[in-house]
Amino acid sequence: YMGRKLEARALIRDDGKSFYKKKLPQEAPTLCVGVLIDESGSMSWNNRVTYARATAIVIHDFCKGLEIPCCVYGHTADESRYGSLQMHSYAEFDSIDKNDKYRLMDISARSNNRDGAALKFMYDKLDKRYEEVKLLIVVSDGQPAASGYSGSEAEKDMRTMKTTYDRKGIITFAAAIGSDKKNIERIYGDGFL
Repeated sequence: YMGRKLEARALIRDDGKSFYKKKLPQEAPTLCVGVLIDESGSMSWNNRVTYARATAIVIHDFCKGLEIPCCVYGHTADESRYGSLQMHSYAEFDSIDKNDKYRLMDISARSNNRDGAALKFMYDKLDKRYEEVKLLIVVSDGQPAASGYSGSEAEKDMRTMKTTYDRKGIITFAAAIGSDKKNIERIYGDGFL
């Protein structure tokens, strides 16, 4: 049928097996994509949230076009409740109403951000999926800031989270917007765009 070398002795066979060292094509691995958008107040500076929204729309549209399961979440922290994380679901893997593309337009800068907890939420969501390749794309300005959560301690928390789930096979890429490249590279290491 196919292979790398013709086996001349097998040409007289009528089963069609004329090659040896067969290397049959394999199915592509299955893939799922999660997108996490930083919706902190600092994302309003220099129109960052507009670029983050556009990134989420492009990734979601691309995944839907190729029938790749995709979810999009935004996160912020509510200062009225100490350390409260708010997750905003804009698109789910198994959408019921197919109107996710309209909800993506609601991505906006809100309050503070507790990135470590949001990363954990997304990693756990992806870890439960059956696909072989799991990809998390984080769009952020690399400035974690919430009550009792900021600076080098917050960055260490995020690096630890990434390393833990790297070992579980979840691939993370963090996208920087404009001058945020240094922050994102410092936090995510080689997984930055």
